[in-house]
Amino acid sequence: MRKYDFDRYREENLTAFILNRATSSSHRTIRRKPRPPEEWSVFFLLTKARWERWQKEGLIKKTGPGKYSLKLF
Repeated sequence: MRKYDFDRYREENLTAFILNRATSSSHRTIRRKPRPPEEWSVFFLLTKARWERWQKEGLIKKTGPGKYSLKLF
C-alpha cells in the first residue's frame, strides 16, 4: 500500500484546488428562505424516530458520554 504525506500533498495542490473551486459554477446554493417552525418540528420528530429505530436494531450503541458506536453494513 502506498504511503502519502498529506501535508506535502496539500501544499502542492491547494492553489489548484482554490482556483478550480473559484471558477466552478457548481457551487451549492444557499437556502434563501428560512424553514418554517412546522418543518423543523417534523424534521426533529423524524430524526428522533430514526435514531430510536437504529438503537432497537442494534445499529447504534452508546459507548460513553457523548460517544456512540455505529455498525455499518
